[in-house]
Amino acid sequence: MDEYERWEARFAVPGYAFGKEPNEFLKSCKSLLPLTGRALAVADGEGRNGVWLAEQGLNVLAVDFSPSAQRKARALAKERHVDVTFFEADVHEWDYPQSAFDVVVEISLNSALRPSGA
Repeated sequence: MDEYERWEARFAVPGYAFGKEPNEFLKSCKSLLPLTGRALAVADGEGRNGVWLAEQGLNVLAVDFSPSAQRKARALAKERHVDVTFFEADVHEWDYPQSAFDVVVEISLNSALRPSGA
């Protein structure tokens, strides 16, 4: 089973693998966030961090490669009444925009997804 299949299987089950609340470290950084601006949530999985950033007033783009995770993330955003743009992509292969974000958040990105030789 490759990494994509492993994560897709993990997120395809009922419930949220990491819960619905943001990562504690991210939450502790709240005072460092701008009041407005664009945020990128890298490998955001089921959306707990991206949704929380949107709740703080940021315009969020959440990127993840798991369709199952993004379905849950969309449901969480709807539940919390926030708008988040979700984009399905492998974050190791995605062509990141230059100077497009005020905040970039990456929590627990699995380095095993990195292409060999990178």
